[in-house]
Amino acid sequence: MKHTFKFISIAAAGLALSTAPVVSATKTAVLSVSATVDDTCIIAAAPGLAFGTVDGAAVTNETVAGEITVSCTTAKTGLTLTMGGSTNKSGTQRRMFNGLTGYLPYSIHSDSGHTTEVGIDEQFGDAFAVTAGAPQTFSVYGQVPAGDYVQGVYADTITVTLTY
Repeated sequence: MKHTFKFISIAAAGLALSTAPVVSATKTAVLSVSATVDDTCIIAAAPGLAFGTVDGAAVTNETVAGEITVSCTTAKTGLTLTMGGSTNKSGTQRRMFNGLTGYLPYSIHSDSGHTTEVGIDEQFGDAFAVTAGAPQTFSVYGQVPAGDYVQGVYADTITVTLTY
């Protein structure tokens, strides 16, 4: 028995030493990557027209400036902006509302001198062009006429439409 045990031990040791090294394997796969970029434009109206505190018995007009920005994924020409009415309009007059009974009239202009008013559903300025990825910014000017107004916090919204 002694000899058998030694033989098995020696055979096992020899087998362990004669085993071939483990070879690593690699496999590959293809990962597909794709995307679609729409031919689109975006419009932003920020900052809006924030008049701040308006003198309720002002003898001069209150004015403020804001911006409208247009960006497109491809170059475009012949774009237009249209200023809609306001949530609280009355006929052709845009108005802010204080949530109770007070209205504060205002107008939108395309020039800082407030001489070119943009009426309800009228085009803002001339048709324009944009370069791909380069924002085009337009200044917009608001004006509250001098007058005697009821105290309150006034607000309104206007829809600005980009056509391209």
